[in-house]
This record gives sequence, structure tokens and C-alpha cells, in this order.
Amino acid sequence: MRRIALRAITALVATAVAVFGYLAAHGDFQRWKDESALDGACGGLLDRNVVRSVLGPGSVEAEDEDWGGDGWVAVCKVHVDGGGTAYIRILDTAYAGQSPDSLYTGPAGGDALSVPVGHGWTGLFGADPDPVEADEDLFGADDAEEVTASVVLECTEAGSVKGLYVTVETELDKTLDNPVNRPEFVKIATSTAAKASKARRCDAELGKPVRDLDLPVNEDEYKPLDTADGTCSGIPTAPGVSIATETARGDAPYEVCRLAGADLSKRYVLAAEFGPLAQESFVNYQEFGGEEDLPSPDVPAHDRDTGGLRSWTTAKCPDGLALFTLLPTSERADERKATASDPGLAYERAALRAFAERSARAHGCSSPVKP
Repeated sequence: MRRIALRAITALVATAVAVFGYLAAHGDFQRWKDESALDGACGGLLDRNVVRSVLGPGSVEAEDEDWGGDGWVAVCKVHVDGGGTAYIRILDTAYAGQSPDSLYTGPAGGDALSVPVGHGWTGLFGADPDPVEADEDLFGADDAEEVTASVVLECTEAGSVKGLYVTVETELDKTLDNPVNRPEFVKIATSTAAKASKARRCDAELGKPVRDLDLPVNEDEYKPLDTADGTCSGIPTAPGVSIATETARGDAPYEVCRLAGADLSKRYVLAAEFGPLAQESFVNYQEFGGEEDLPSPDVPAHDRDTGGLRSWTTAKCPDGLALFTLLPTSERADERKATASDPGLAYERAALRAFAERSARAHGCSSPVKP
């Protein structure tokens, strides 16, 4: 019996060595190794063919990461030798807010506004341009080193998770100024979202292939406020407030409108957050804000007083409670009068109301709450 077993083991080893030798001799071993790495990365939630088409044909390095805490479905990094790199994070949205800034809204510092992914996807597309000379491209190949796409999925009641938030930072040697290149930066995010939805029995409504994308909006792409037709549309002008920086509204889970004076000095920043992003903001405000005058689900609306930090209102939406905020810049806050009749405070109420009403309507929400 031992001899038989020994012969069987010897035969298996010999077969394995032969297979290994065959693959190596025919150049297929590296391909098999790369495919295995891609198939196993992020818990098997990546679409190997899509990742290959985006990052290139070189040898693959894939590494799963443990961020700790609850809610992380998968976190991994994939690098292709001579090609690109992708850093993928997938979060169960039931845990939004348990880790600070776990959901993507835009680049750190916020100079460039993220734009909607569109094409039926609820998501964001953003990049942070480096400072450049006036005659250089803001989003040239060497300037936007990290381009981020995020997609949020709302699962059905039968799903094993509440929702999924997929964020992918992609580095490619391709310029965003060429519109043909931009869809490449969202393919891994949308394909991962589709595969994760199926694997987690989320059964979410998915978007269509992304054929085109707007550039992220840089801070110098301003326009007269009375001509705004995106996230700043409908907001009235006022003395010292006549310039807007905005994005298309689309179906983004996060929207921003910046208001400035004729001298381009910033006056106000208005933001709308939906679904898990609003949930995360409520948690962060209460746990990390350190101030009493901050948004809370228990206070559905609040007008800033002379000593307050910001105004806010909320609206009930299909994906939960949405949050709309208005934050004056430090310069504007210093200019305000210390009286309740300050016309600046009255303007803030009108601006927030116009912003919130249009944003809520576009997302199928109820009318925002009045303080």
C-alpha cells in the first residue's frame, strides 16, 4: 500500500513539474501568475479583463490591504509593470462614518470640483491639478497623478448589504485633457461595482458604459452667477456675490456651488450630500466637529446666527436623509454685522433655500425643511 501511495505522489509531483516546465517554456507561466493575482485581488471582486485593458499588459503586482474596522468589503492595490496602478476600496455603506473620510467627495484641498460620472451611475469623477504656468494644461499627463472615480450602489432589501461605495484611484500615463482618455479612469470602478453587486447579492440598478466625461472643474472656471445652469442655478445675486463656480448637476451623490465677489474673493460654499455621504457627514459632525452649532439628524434645519458656523437644511430622499449646507468663508464671516437683521444673513437664507430646493428636486427628494 505504501509503495502504491508513494508512486501516486511521485506521479503527481512529476506531473506538476512537467506542467510548470511547459508553462514556463511557452511563456504562459507569467500569464497564469498574473491572471491568478488579478482573480484573487480584492476578494475576487475585480474584472480581470477590464483591469488589464486599463492598466496594461505587463506583469502584475496585487496586494490586499486590511484597513481595520467594520464595513470594508475589500481594499487592494494593483500595479502593472510599465503600465498603470489602481487603488480600490469597497465599503458597505451601512458603516459610513465609522472611519473619517471613508467616502470620496473630491481631492484633498478641494481646488477642483468633482463632476458626475453620469450614464446612469450615481458617482463622482475627480482629480486635483498641480499648480502650472498659464500656458500649460491643468490636467496634463504629469499634473493629475491620481484620478479618482467613485460609484455608490443602493442594494435591494433582499441584498446581503445595505449598499456599496466603490472608490478607485487610477494612475495612468494619459492626459485628462484628451476626452478620449477620461472613460479609462472610471472603467475599473464601474466594472468592480457591477461584480461586487452580483457577488454580494446587492442586485443594484447599474449604469451603462461610460462613453464620455466632463473634466473636473478648476477653481478659475467661474461664470456670472446669473448665468449659472448647474449646481449654482437659481441662486440670487447680492452686493458682493456675483460669481459662481459650479458643475453639472447630474446624479452625483455630492454637489458643490462656490460663490464669490466680482474681485473673485470667495464668499460662500454650498454643498449637498445624499445617501451614505450625508450619513457620514452627520456622524463626522457630531463625533469630530467639537462644536454645538453643527448639522445633526435631530435638527432638520438651522439658520446661522451672527456667531454661528454654518446654515443647513435637510430633505427626505429615496436613499435617506439628504443634507444641504452653507458655509461662509472666514473673510465673509469677519465682515458680517453682529445683529440679527444683518442683510448678509438674510441673503444666506435665500441662497441656501434656492440651492437646496433645486438639488432636492433633481434627486427626487421632498421639499427641504424650513427652520
